[in-house]
Amino acid sequence: MKTYLSFKPTAKQFSINRALAYGDGLFETILLHKGDMPLWSLHWQRLQSGLQQLGMQKISESLLLDKINALRAGQSQGVVKVIVFRTSGKRGYLGSSSEVDFIVTIASLPEGQISHELSVSSIQLSHQKRLAGLKHLNRLEQVLAANEMVGSAYSDALMLDVKNRIIETISKNIVLIKGNSLYSPKLNKCGVYGVALRWLESQGFEIKWKKIEFKTMGQYDGFLVCNSIRGFNAITKVTDKFQFKVDLPLIDEIQNKWLLTINS
Repeated sequence: MKTYLSFKPTAKQFSINRALAYGDGLFETILLHKGDMPLWSLHWQRLQSGLQQLGMQKISESLLLDKINALRAGQSQGVVKVIVFRTSGKRGYLGSSSEVDFIVTIASLPEGQISHELSVSSIQLSHQKRLAGLKHLNRLEQVLAANEMVGSAYSDALMLDVKNRIIETISKNIVLIKGNSLYSPKLNKCGVYGVALRWLESQGFEIKWKKIEFKTMGQYDGFLVCNSIRGFNAITKVTDKFQFKVDLPLIDEIQNKWLLTINS
C-alpha cells in the first residue's frame, strides 16, 4: 500500500487526531481502472458536499489530485482512498477549527468472488438525520456487521434500520426492480448515498426513493447491490426467504452502461 499524509506524523499529532479520537471526518473509496479514475467527479462532488455539512473547509481539487497522481504513478488498477478530517487542536469533542488534513492511500483491488446471496445482519442502523447519506468515519455498525460474517456461508448482509426497513448492505447500496421501475431505500435517516447510486441517476435512470419494509421484499422482481468499486451485481436470494430474477432487461442495461463508463 502507498500512503501520503498532509501532516507531519508525530506521536503528539496522533494523540489528538480527531479522525482517530472521534471519527470527525469523511472518506472516499475510488476505483482506479486502466490508470484512470472514471468516477472522480462524483466522488469529488460528494466529498465537497459532505465537508460543507460537517462545517469543514473545502480542499483544493488540484492539490488533492496532484497528491493522488504522484502516488499512483505507474499503477493502472487499484483502490484510491481519501480520508479528510478536521485538523487536530486540543482534547475534547468541540472542534476548534474548520481546517482539514487528509490522507491518501492506494491499495490493490479486493480479491474474492462477488456474492449473489445475502444474509440479514442482526445489527440495526440507528437514525441520525444530520449524518444520513454521508460517508463519514463513524462506521462501527458496519464493523460489527462484518464481524458477523466470519465463518458464515455469506460474504455480505442486508442491514435494516431500527424500524426493520431495509437500508443497504454492509458495503453497498440497494436497487430493487419492479416491472420497469427502480426503487431504492430512503436514506434520509441513515445509510450512505453511494457514488454508484449517484452515477445511476446521472445516466438518466429514475430512482423512486421509498421506505421499504423487509417483509415487503417479495414484491420485487430483481435486486441489485452496488458500490463504486464492485459496480452493480444481481442478488439471487436473501437467506431462504426471498428470491429474485437475474435475467431482467433493466439489469443488463445498467450493467452494460456501467462497463461502458468504467472502460471509456
